[in-house]
Amino acid sequence: MEATRKRTAPLEGIRRFAGTRRGAVTIAAVSAALAGILLLAFVSRYKENVQAGTLEQPALVADRLIPKGTAGSVVAGDGLFRPTTVQRESLESGALTSAAMLQGKVATRDVYPGEQLTADDFAASSDPLRSPLRGTQRAMDVPIDSAHGMVGGLRSGDKVDVIAGFNAAGASTGRGRPELRTLATDILVLKAPEDAEKAKGNEPEKLSVRVTANQAAKVAFAADNGKVWFILRPPAGAKDSPPSSVTLDSLLTGAPTIEVDR
Repeated sequence: MEATRKRTAPLEGIRRFAGTRRGAVTIAAVSAALAGILLLAFVSRYKENVQAGTLEQPALVADRLIPKGTAGSVVAGDGLFRPTTVQRESLESGALTSAAMLQGKVATRDVYPGEQLTADDFAASSDPLRSPLRGTQRAMDVPIDSAHGMVGGLRSGDKVDVIAGFNAAGASTGRGRPELRTLATDILVLKAPEDAEKAKGNEPEKLSVRVTANQAAKVAFAADNGKVWFILRPPAGAKDSPPSSVTLDSLLTGAPTIEVDR
């Protein structure tokens, strides 16, 4: 009986305190504080959940049609995309977030304006002819022999100058008038023949080079109607001199070469 009285004594004290005005105010204040704490925790958790779904992430979006086969360097260099941000929940899987991620890649499908650029849309480039081309650039094959094309010496990625040689008949005398002329400089070699022995036979080798549309016409004409020389440039720090035309007279007399348009 004594033990039961001891256990119920604190409860009776709380009941008596709660029955007073001071006790009622204290209990109400404590209850309000606990409710406020619970409300703040709920709001904080709610905001975290909302922000997790609406947090913006960087992305690249096609600004124009990117045709299949377009090199990533062209996409970046010609501004075929625009950087933007999208909500996290709207971000495509494997989305590209910087132009650097396009280097060395080529489009594997047509990407339409407004679509996000993703890793699945681009793959490592395996086409040495199409990937380096953009704008007015063209790829062409030029028939060469061992001497004129430096077969066995040139490699893909080298830069060359192109010189054409002709033996045109003079209008007044009808005699041959040999002339060499610089057609183009700083031309990229896309693909070079590796076997110098083959070029010594009857079948000429082919050198694939990157030229402009205007240069392509000049080089093709020179290859059909004269001789074309490919001159290797330094791999770095190459400097150009004015393109020139060399004739027999200027060579024998030591006269300055004639500057001509490229």
